[in-house]
This record gives sequence, C-alpha cells and structure tokens, in this order.
Amino acid sequence: MPPRRTTLTYSSEDVGPVAGDKPLYVYYCKYSGKHVMTTDCNLSKAPRRSTDHALVLDTQEYTVKLYTQDGGVKLLRRRSGAVERQLRLNSGKLPVAYRTEPEGRYLYVLDDALTTYTADESGLGDGKPPVPPCIIRVGKSTQVALEVDDRGKRALVLRVTADFVRVQLKGGINASHANEELLEMLRGVFGCRLGQLSLKRGESTRHKVLLVEGMTPDAVYTKLQLSVNRNPKALGRSSKHVINTSIVPLEAPKDAAKP
Repeated sequence: MPPRRTTLTYSSEDVGPVAGDKPLYVYYCKYSGKHVMTTDCNLSKAPRRSTDHALVLDTQEYTVKLYTQDGGVKLLRRRSGAVERQLRLNSGKLPVAYRTEPEGRYLYVLDDALTTYTADESGLGDGKPPVPPCIIRVGKSTQVALEVDDRGKRALVLRVTADFVRVQLKGGINASHANEELLEMLRGVFGCRLGQLSLKRGESTRHKVLLVEGMTPDAVYTKLQLSVNRNPKALGRSSKHVINTSIVPLEAPKDAAKP
C-alpha cells in the first residue's frame, strides 16, 4: 500500500529532492535551524567513529544532497599522535560535518549537530502542519530566527520559511528605533505583553533572534501564519513550493554501533 501523502506549503527555497522508492530524511542544523542535508540514510542507524563519535555516512551507498558551505580546513592531532586533516562543511558559520579528503567517500556528521522533525514536535501525528525548524523551544521560551527587510509600506510578517521568519519594517534596519518597531509589531502579532519579547543579534544586521516567553513553538507558528494570511494581496508574496510530507520524520540521531 503506498504511503499516505499530505500537501503542505512553505515559501522555502530549499525543497529537497523527490523521493523514489526509498524514504528520504531531511536534516537541519540543531542550533540555527537551517536545512543542511537530505539523504536516504537514516542517521539514527549510522555507525560512529571511535575518535570523535561522528556519524559515518557512506556516500557510495547512500544518496546525499548537501546544503552547506565550505568551512575551510582544520588540522587535528589525535591521541595516537597522527595529524588528521578535516575539510569542514558549515551551516552558516557553524561546522556540522567534514570529510578527510576532497570528494571523499565518507561524510562524517559531527555529534549532536543535526536534528529533524519528530511526530510530537511537528504535529504530523495529529494532522497539524509541522512547525518549521526556525522556530524552536529553548528552555521555557520559544526562539524564532528572523530575517528583516526594511523601508516597506508597513511593518508586517512577510512569510515563514524553513530557515527564517521574514519580517518587514517601515524604517531603516539601522535606525535607532528599529528594534522597538519590530517588537511592537510582533507584540500585536502574538497578542502578548511587550515584556514577553526580547531580541538578540544574529549572524548579520538583517538577522535577529527573537525569544518569546510563555508561548509554545506551535502557538508561535500558528500566530505567525495567521498574520501572513492577513497580508494584502498587493504585497506580491513569493511563490510557494509544495513539500511532499511522505518524507519520513524521525528523532535526532541516537548512538549506533561503532565502525
């Protein structure tokens, strides 16, 4: 019997490849929420290196699509005295994987670097749309990765992608009151007190990290989607991509047998 399919929409530019007979697993950076890799390898069953506990992915056995950047070369001296050369792969500025030789057969995924949806986190078990990885729980708060546009006609939430919640301000991004304008707009979106919201700096001027106290990731995502749906049609939102949710959700990688 073929898998049940549900059609969801995200305005994300990084939709993974279409699955064949094998299920696909979509992995994100555990810390930034960015889409890092799509593969037909279940990393929870992958072996680990004894040296650094990294997950070992055989790229000749499995199909791997990476969404990473060159992280440069790192030289490490092992306890045996041997020097290992690692060609790092980054998600933004964060290393998430490496190879030991260019175009090497084996891809090593750093321990505890990647995550993916679970049925409980995404809501797939009860028919709810999954919360994108840019919205995560941090302690008792919900963290949201923001990408900020400025000098728009009005302050609003433009769209929700896998990597960021994109928002727009009327003023300039470097204006002294930019953070105040952003927080006031989001206070209206969430219907909460201003004291429940706080901002931290992100990777660049246009990227910020929002912390929302007293709201779950699911509630935050629902409020953001409602705000996007109320936007005037004249804004000309970007086209939406269909994501095939027959891609299998699973828990973050667990310990597997060492190679």
